[in-house]
Amino acid sequence: MSNPTQSLPTPPQPAPPSLPHLPPELLLHILTYLDIPDLLPLSRTSHLFRHLTLDPLLHSFRLARASAILNHDIPLRPRLADLMNRLIYVTRTTMVARHLGRKLVGIKLNRKLGSRPSVEELVGWGVLPGECYNKGGKGGLAPGLVETKRRVERERVRDFLRGWVEEWRRKGSEIRGGEEEKIEVRRMARRFARKDTKEQPRWGRRVEIREAPARAKVLGLRRFWEKVGREGIAG
Repeated sequence: MSNPTQSLPTPPQPAPPSLPHLPPELLLHILTYLDIPDLLPLSRTSHLFRHLTLDPLLHSFRLARASAILNHDIPLRPRLADLMNRLIYVTRTTMVARHLGRKLVGIKLNRKLGSRPSVEELVGWGVLPGECYNKGGKGGLAPGLVETKRRVERERVRDFLRGWVEEWRRKGSEIRGGEEEKIEVRRMARRFARKDTKEQPRWGRRVEIREAPARAKVLGLRRFWEKVGREGIAG
């Protein structure tokens, strides 16, 4: 058995109200917010809107609204002096004054540039480097190029000195290593010679008397150990 609620027809939905169905008083109030360029195409859409846009009451409302807006905004506008100071409003007098000021600045610059010292004098005073002036009459280098050239030369000299110092440090470390080996040989020779020296006898103590080694023997041992040290470093 079918459901009785499904067989009942649904009531029609009411159509949403459109603009022409609104009351004329409400339409006039809405049209007061439009300007003349907007009212003109609206008057061409239908007879109703044409009649409303030509209604004198609409334009009186528009003029009243514009008057109220102007009365509120005119006291808030900035003064003419403020606009001129902010360069928003420029008068003809201001433009002529600017033009004359630029001309005066150009005249002063031409006079100053004509009386400025030459490059040769600046080089003589030490203001510019000597590379900026060429006695042959040709133009010298610009100060920026001279500074770049000197910076490159300083970096080259610094790299050379760094390499030279590192080389001497390496050689010094090798020399110090050889000297340490020589010092060890000297210590061993002295220790060997100290063992063979004659000791003075003391009362109540037996002292062994040994003969001191010959100087040639000590020198031979020293040369031997020095040779061993050199061969070890070279290896």
